[in-house]
Amino acid sequence: MKKPLVIIGIVAILVGVGLSGCNQVRIPEKERFVGSWQNTTGYPSLIEFSKNGSCTYGAVGTWDLKDGKLVINIPSYNLNDTYNYAFSNNDKTLTLTLILNNYFQVWTKQ
Repeated sequence: MKKPLVIIGIVAILVGVGLSGCNQVRIPEKERFVGSWQNTTGYPSLIEFSKNGSCTYGAVGTWDLKDGKLVINIPSYNLNDTYNYAFSNNDKTLTLTLILNNYFQVWTKQ
C-alpha cells in the first residue's frame, strides 16, 4: 500500500517542478530597453529609448544592440558610445558600463 503512494508522490513532485517554469514569458532583448530611464548615479538625467531605434538624451539620436552591446549615437553631442549592459530588479534597473573607460551609470525605469 505504501509503494503506490510513494510513486504517486514522486510523480506529483516531478510534474510540479516541470510545470513551474511554464508561465515565464521571455521579453525580446530590445524591448527591455524601450521606455524612459532616470539616471540614479552622477548627474540627474533622463534617456528615452523608442521601439523604432530612436532615443532622446538631451537631443535626438539613435540606439541599437550590436554583438550584445548597447550603441548610442547622438550626433549633435558628438556621442557615439558603446556600453555593456545588465538588467536587474525585474528589468526596472539598468546598469550601463562605457566600454571606453569602464565608467558606469545606474538607471531606473520610469
